[in-house]
Amino acid sequence: MSKKFDVVVIGAGAAGLMCAAEAGKRGRSVLVLDHAKKPGRKILISGGGRCNFTNYDVSASNYLCQNPHFVKSALSQYTNWDFISLVSKHGIEFEERDHGQLFCV
Repeated sequence: MSKKFDVVVIGAGAAGLMCAAEAGKRGRSVLVLDHAKKPGRKILISGGGRCNFTNYDVSASNYLCQNPHFVKSALSQYTNWDFISLVSKHGIEFEERDHGQLFCV
């Protein structure tokens, strides 16, 4: 049996799952492939097991990249505030720690 998908995402980490969710919202059929037994497993260990999901102080100058314009463009397309809004929309409580780091409670 073969099935066709509009989008195939390789990697079920935070970025892969976010891409898959966005594609699904746009009406695309999505297949997520990963080597791990459970998707998103590494997310659970980020921030020492507390899920450090973003930071209040996100700017292009904090990233190393051969093309700094890419970083600026990427950060302007989906900001940390967009993600904070998404987390809040789903009722996920969070707290600020050192240096503006945000962790799930």
